[in-house]
Amino acid sequence: MRYNDGIIRWAKIATVMFIAMVVVADIFGIIITRYIAYCWAEVFDMLRVVILTVVFYIGTVGGYFILISLFKLLSNMSKDVVFDRKNTKLMAVITGALVGIAVDCVIGGFIWNGSWILAILALFMGLIVLSVKVVFDKAITMKEEMDLTI
Repeated sequence: MRYNDGIIRWAKIATVMFIAMVVVADIFGIIITRYIAYCWAEVFDMLRVVILTVVFYIGTVGGYFILISLFKLLSNMSKDVVFDRKNTKLMAVITGALVGIAVDCVIGGFIWNGSWILAILALFMGLIVLSVKVVFDKAITMKEEMDLTI
C-alpha cells in the first residue's frame, strides 16, 4: 500500500460526509434561512427572507459541484492519475463554482452582512484552487514536452 492511499481514502470519506451535510442543509434549508434572517440579520419581511432562502439554495448547488468534483479528483489521484487534463478541468469546475458562490453571497450580502464575508472566503478559496490548476497545467505541459523529447 502506498503512503498516499490512506490520506486519499480519508479525504474521500470526508468529502462524502460533507456531501451528506449539504443534503441535510438542503432538507432543513428553510428553517436555517429563517433562523439566519430572524436572529442574525434581523430581517422580518417575507420578500427578503425568500430572497435569502433562494440565495442559500443556489449556494448549496455550488457546494454540490465543488464536492462532487473534489471526489472525482481524489478518485483520479487514487488511480495515480495526477497530472492530467481531466484533473485541471475538475479544478476549473471547482473554481467556477466558488466564483458563482461568491456572486451568490454578494447578492445575499444586501440582506445579511455575513454573506459578504462568505463571498470573500469563496473568492479566496477560488484563487487558491485556480493557482493550483495553473501549476498543474504547467506541469502537464512540461511532462508532454519531456515525453516528446524521449
